[in-house]
Amino acid sequence: MTAGESGAGRTSAAQSEWARAQGIAEGERNPWLILLVLCGAIFMLLLDTTIVNVAQQKIKEGLNTDLSQIQWILDSYILAFAVLILSFGRIGDIFGRKKMFVVGMAVFTAASGLCGISSWVADLAGIPGATALIGARVLQGIGGALMMPQTLSLITVAFPPQQRGAAMGVWGSVVALGAVLGPLVGGYIVTNYPWEWVFLINIPVGIVAILATLSIVPESRDPLASGKLDWGGLIFSATAIFALVYALIEGPKFGWVSPQTLGLLGFSAAVFVVFVWWERRVPDPMVKLELFGIRNFWVANVIGTAVPFGLFGIFFPMTVFLQGALGMTPLEAGLTMMPMSLMLMVVAPISGRLSDRIGARWILTTGLTMVTLGIVLIMSQLSPTTTWRPLLPALLVTGTGMGMTFAPMTAAAMSQVPPRISGSASGILNTSRNIGQLLGIAVLGSVLQSRLGLHARDEFRSFPGADRAPLNEIGGLVGEGRMEVIPSVIPPAMRDQLPAIYESVKHVFVLSMHETFYVSASICLVALGFSFLMQNPAQRSVRSADRMREATPRTAAAD
Repeated sequence: MTAGESGAGRTSAAQSEWARAQGIAEGERNPWLILLVLCGAIFMLLLDTTIVNVAQQKIKEGLNTDLSQIQWILDSYILAFAVLILSFGRIGDIFGRKKMFVVGMAVFTAASGLCGISSWVADLAGIPGATALIGARVLQGIGGALMMPQTLSLITVAFPPQQRGAAMGVWGSVVALGAVLGPLVGGYIVTNYPWEWVFLINIPVGIVAILATLSIVPESRDPLASGKLDWGGLIFSATAIFALVYALIEGPKFGWVSPQTLGLLGFSAAVFVVFVWWERRVPDPMVKLELFGIRNFWVANVIGTAVPFGLFGIFFPMTVFLQGALGMTPLEAGLTMMPMSLMLMVVAPISGRLSDRIGARWILTTGLTMVTLGIVLIMSQLSPTTTWRPLLPALLVTGTGMGMTFAPMTAAAMSQVPPRISGSASGILNTSRNIGQLLGIAVLGSVLQSRLGLHARDEFRSFPGADRAPLNEIGGLVGEGRMEVIPSVIPPAMRDQLPAIYESVKHVFVLSMHETFYVSASICLVALGFSFLMQNPAQRSVRSADRMREATPRTAAAD
């Protein structure tokens, strides 16, 4: 027998042993087909999230809403999703991950239909259209929170350890594809069709995904789960996360040092302490605190919070800069940022497969280095005359780094987690990412707004002009990001100064963007430091440990 045949035999034997450990008959399940079904459903979820961002102006016009209501149409989904995802991960472990995934898809699909007919529902119930849409978006968030944690759990169970990195890479590519196509599909729909079709297109996709899941995806659960839901853990965790997320969403409006914001943050911290105390004493806790004894898992959660903080925090400032300061259309801004998502989509499956072969540690470290460098390069190319061409190399570097970060990080985090409690682990990991994303949008958005206001006041204080009142008002508008209103506040005598005013606005934006990106790069640098703590165990050790962990619950269940 040749060395190649011997290696292939060992791989086949390892996969057969893994299949027997999972209770799956050989030949019954194709894990790649399972992955295809799961990714199709998650693609629908992520596509809808990005599409709604593009459609917000049409929704505002269609429902005759104000900016605050539009913000809550976006944030209501995020709030429900972030609050419940941790609880729903463990619920899948107890009652069945496939079952909860299908229920989540059904809720999300039905809620999408309610979003599409929200105007009719509002007329029927005698309530504002925005209120009906916000309620339907909350239901969408509940459905999404049921779906998302089950995907990583089902992938962990469906794939043997030596293939999970590649599977996570494909999953990461689907996430990137949703980010790429969302603005483009959303822009096409709202340009050519009523905004309701942004939601209604989910209905046929959701029905197909439900039928495919029922026929292809196998059921799995934690064999040691008691079957009783940890209601105390669910209530305490949901309350703590709700207070935290609400504080992050409303922080810019309340003020970061206001009594409301500080009170919500303090309340969240206090309830979280009670939650940990409760989980240490419950026989079958919702969150398995033993997970935080696994180094790769807790390190991945730190990185999983920091990286979205740094990365997603730059998307909002870049959108404001490209459209507000440089005058790009939403589609042009989306196309400018698209190379970053495309590189993530291409690199993620490759890095995931490599992490199966050589381990995740150095791939993750290299990726975080490129992400940090890419943010600095983007910052260096921002100027009042920036176009997509000088930004392209920096965006390619950042996207490559992202592709080398998320898939290996997820694979490393889940590699040492016993599959029986993978739902709890997936819920924690997804919660960390969502909180990091919200932190980035809230904190870096607030940093940008405060720096814009400061630099605008300085810039227009020295701007030549006899009438100071409109110049002071322009400074306030720039600080609020409302550049489109500037022409309406300029008196006829100052119309000839409009080009110079816009040049000053661009200069203010560039200064503020640089300072915001410094914060973003610093957060990613912290994540890079933590990546050196990631363990990179030998593949044989990973397989053996995984089989031993699976053997324990089977033996206990048989006894």
